[in-house]
Amino acid sequence: MSNQEDCLRNTTKQVHQWTPADGENPQKPRIAKWLFGILLLWPIFVWICGMLGAAVQKPFTDYLVFFGSPVVAAILAGIAIRHYPATGKFLKTLVGLLLIVTILWGGIFQCVSLAHKEKLLSTMEHTTPRVTFITYRTLVSQPLFPVSDADANATLRGALVGVFGYASLFLSPYTPMLGPYYLLILLITPPFLAFPIFWLWVLLSVLYVVLPQRAWGWMKAEVVRTSANLRRNKRS
Repeated sequence: MSNQEDCLRNTTKQVHQWTPADGENPQKPRIAKWLFGILLLWPIFVWICGMLGAAVQKPFTDYLVFFGSPVVAAILAGIAIRHYPATGKFLKTLVGLLLIVTILWGGIFQCVSLAHKEKLLSTMEHTTPRVTFITYRTLVSQPLFPVSDADANATLRGALVGVFGYASLFLSPYTPMLGPYYLLILLITPPFLAFPIFWLWVLLSVLYVVLPQRAWGWMKAEVVRTSANLRRNKRS
């Protein structure tokens, strides 16, 4: 009888080792890896499509980058939010990457400046779709620090300019990922709120990347507690 009980316990142990704890889905950790892979492979996919499409027509790559990249960013962010917190690291990486590339090469600061001066809509108003696309491409791909080949030389500054230029080539498929979204926000935002919204986005993005998850949980608890106290005071 004791031998049968030992065999039953051993079998139960082996089955328990393969059972997910607390009802966790064993596929969830893989989702973050898939999202990281898609994010890293996107520039390679763009370059391959560019080489294949160069023989047909050059604008193919431009349309793929400036219209496909925002769709890819929205899909990746939607999947990451849907499977949060298993994809928390990926979401922080995506937010940090988009913050850097959008500020340095995405043209958002120039668009905010135009919106503040009430010139963004007039800049985008054109008659033909082709001209409108060229304007959109120019607006969302303006480097914050324009450099030329003459700036790249043997000095330290020249080396930094070269690194900046090569980085922009590699990160170019990421730069328009937020383009249509911040353009739409700036078009419907009052001019005096253009810069406050820009700096609020920068602040929230930096805080989201830097602060640990428990800090956000603490802030959420404080907001809930404060709102509950305010409602209680109103009733009394």
